[in-house]
Amino acid sequence: MVALPNKFYRGVVHSPKNPKHPNFRFLIVDTVYEKQDENGQWYVDSFHSYEDFLLHNPDKGDSFYGIYGSYWIDIPRNTLKIGETFDLKEAILIAESIMGNTITETTE
Repeated sequence: MVALPNKFYRGVVHSPKNPKHPNFRFLIVDTVYEKQDENGQWYVDSFHSYEDFLLHNPDKGDSFYGIYGSYWIDIPRNTLKIGETFDLKEAILIAESIMGNTITETTE
């Protein structure tokens, strides 16, 4: 059985300075894919738009969902990768569970 490709999704969960997790301003669930640079190194990149997602060649790898957090504090690298999953419902559940708020789908 051939798996259906994941859908394009970008969502954000904001924190009203949640006392349980005061370090995160928000978490993002983003549709991502693995990409190879000119030196042969693999890295994870996000789709910049729905059109980019539609143009992605699935032969180059399946899309999946990355969960990223943005810190309240001002540090040079102020985002942290929380996790990755092929299941959108799982990604949303992780983000909402950490923040204690409901995710909002966004196009930004």
